[in-house]
Amino acid sequence: MRTNRFARQITLAAALVGAWIAPPAHAQAPGAPPQPQPGQAPAATAPGAPGAAPAEKPEEPPTEAEILIDVAIKKIAAVKAVSADLVQDVKMLGQKFQIKGRYIKATGARVYLRLDVAGLPGSTGTLLQVSNGDVLWDYQKILDSQSYRKLSVKPILERLETPDIDKTLREQILASLGFTGPEALLAGVRKAVRFDQKEEGDLEGKAVYILKGGWRDRAGLVTPDQRPVPAAGALPPYIPSFATLTIDKETGWPYRLELRGRNATSLIDTRQVGFDGRRIGAKSSIERQDPSELILVYSNVQVDPAVNDADFAFQAPPNANVEDNTEIILQSLNKAIEFQAQQKRIEAANAAGSVLQQPIDVPTPPPAADIPK
Repeated sequence: MRTNRFARQITLAAALVGAWIAPPAHAQAPGAPPQPQPGQAPAATAPGAPGAAPAEKPEEPPTEAEILIDVAIKKIAAVKAVSADLVQDVKMLGQKFQIKGRYIKATGARVYLRLDVAGLPGSTGTLLQVSNGDVLWDYQKILDSQSYRKLSVKPILERLETPDIDKTLREQILASLGFTGPEALLAGVRKAVRFDQKEEGDLEGKAVYILKGGWRDRAGLVTPDQRPVPAAGALPPYIPSFATLTIDKETGWPYRLELRGRNATSLIDTRQVGFDGRRIGAKSSIERQDPSELILVYSNVQVDPAVNDADFAFQAPPNANVEDNTEIILQSLNKAIEFQAQQKRIEAANAAGSVLQQPIDVPTPPPAADIPK
């Protein structure tokens, strides 16, 4: 029970900062194919079919602040090699803990991300993703529980280069495998928050933009007992309602992200509901909900750092139970590619059919009297 509660707190905290550190399995972008379970590639779903995503609402025109974020995403994604330290301080659901980490990205599909969680009484955890370009390892340790997963990178990346696969799906898969970094953080926050305020400032001698906004996308947000958050009304205090993002003017790097909940104007009834629809327990047992606070800070950011093979080396112990999901992902990829190729053939056939179905002008025959005998 304690392990599950610990994992939920880490996952919720990560989901609230753009689903980069530990993306929840249920997170899904609007209109995207259903997200896979851990170790599986996304599967394609036909529009209008059971399980297909509903049609998207028309997007609002981007604000000036959001345009700056869009530019920053492209700049960071274009960086070939970078390293940075990161710290996330979390106050949530009566708990306070900290996530410290190190991120390295280099050419040749090499990635290193280590996150260590501390501050929860009697609980520690480590999340590690590392790829040397040939094998991607995913290691997790929560209390005494450890898990090892690996993937053969090259055949998956080769399949992702096929022209039949959609760009959006390719990016989804790369993100789910761990080959994206702060650009995924920015994309997630950009989707969840409407940034409508922009300021200019200075952070430790660097010219920055300070962008502010409020939460707008509730997809995937749940209460502590895993119920969906109501689609309308004020968000509960443990879910941040306000965001402040500080990005570098030149490089777009997100030096600081602050997410804060609103103060509760009244005591929220946190008691569970019984089968009869009534609250369980006395009113005196209602917990007071303090506003959450999540602050993510990047430091020691270096573009094109000196790296070596040892930075991306990892090997599971000989007696470890290692889960290899390479074939599962390749099979799912093949199905997704075949589905998208079939969709393109159908669209091409429909387009050709629409041309053939155009009315053909047939000359009107002359009156019978005018026909020569």
